[in-house]
Amino acid sequence: MAPRDFRAELRREDPLRREQGMPPAVRARLWSRLRDAREPKRVWHQRPAFWGLAASAVALALVVFWMRAPSARPLGGFELARASADLKVREDAAGVEIQVGEAALMDVARGITLRNQGPLVVRREPAGVRLVRGRAEFSVNHRQPGTPPAVVLVSGGAIEIMGTRFTVEERESGGAVTLHEGAIAFRQRGGGVIPVRVGQTLEWPVAEPALREPAPPAPESPQPLVTPSTKAAPSRVPSTPVRAPSAEDVLRELEVLRGRHEFEQAARYLEESMRKQPVATRERLSFELGSLLTYQLKDAQRACAHWTRHEQQFRRGHYAEAVQRARGLLSCEGRERETAR
Repeated sequence: MAPRDFRAELRREDPLRREQGMPPAVRARLWSRLRDAREPKRVWHQRPAFWGLAASAVALALVVFWMRAPSARPLGGFELARASADLKVREDAAGVEIQVGEAALMDVARGITLRNQGPLVVRREPAGVRLVRGRAEFSVNHRQPGTPPAVVLVSGGAIEIMGTRFTVEERESGGAVTLHEGAIAFRQRGGGVIPVRVGQTLEWPVAEPALREPAPPAPESPQPLVTPSTKAAPSRVPSTPVRAPSAEDVLRELEVLRGRHEFEQAARYLEESMRKQPVATRERLSFELGSLLTYQLKDAQRACAHWTRHEQQFRRGHYAEAVQRARGLLSCEGRERETAR
């Protein structure tokens, strides 16, 4: 039997203690002792030792409570400002790895706050905050003119920020940044700088065109000349087809809904949009839907069913490894065996 790690158990208790505060029974006993200490009794002046014992008991109760009450604690150079009850996080040479749950990490010196959207690895470096793997929403305090920008490092270069809110995703073969508010610039490894405007998504490795925007409408082809016929044909008004939103439009709207924490609405929006997309872009939207069900909605039954359909439709897809990690986190194989019985 493996020895118990009491320090790890106390860390897991921290979020619960923060939410619950001082237990009502402890608070009642503490106030009862304080009232008794303040009420004058005729014989108390004959027992001065009582005052010392009462003060010691109150001090001990306060010390024990505040030792157990959690506060913002350091974590790999960051401050853990907020944590969900199911948070599992560890530090290693790669940085801070969030395995399960949600957390808000603060780089106080640089004014950067990040909130994970699923598992990630992040590291604090002298040049900035590096997102090694995963997806996170960043908020950066506004910079005064003339001051250096905050920097988020990614595999394809660096994101320079003067104060804004944006989402960064780092994958095995590249990544993407979507700007929600403010202004950022992407500095490539070769030194080139690409400004990013609100609503735009930039992906790396950078290709031409680097920024994803709705494709301009195709120019109308000139109509061929038709020889007039002696028999007049009945005129028809051509119907104007309704253009389905592009994958870029869908992803942009998805980031807005995610930023508002409207996760269920975002999932329904993705389900409807996927039916109107070609197969070439459907895989990315399917992966985003599975991530929402797994990490934001935490709906294991729907998520496992979706990942099964995703693997059947997109064999050897671009996100195969990430899909396997999500299925392992949800214990999908065990659920499927129980369902088959």
